[in-house]
Amino acid sequence: MPVAANFVLVCTPFLSPSDVEQERISLSRLLATPQMKERFYQAIELVNRNHITTNRTVIKEELSRRPMRSFRFVINKN
Repeated sequence: MPVAANFVLVCTPFLSPSDVEQERISLSRLLATPQMKERFYQAIELVNRNHITTNRTVIKEELSRRPMRSFRFVINKN
């Protein structure tokens, strides 16, 4: 059974810039894990005008474009 995990990032004025940077690096490493990437692709879909897709390859290709093409939206399924 998969374990649900929640995390909270708290930024306060009491953190030094180096502490904030360390938190950013830690969060970036966490989000880059294969499990988090898989959950990301499970939780989003790509809307292209009148078409909605959950195809991971199509979503990855669209996210790699800078800037994204017009009328393409990545939305959360929730």
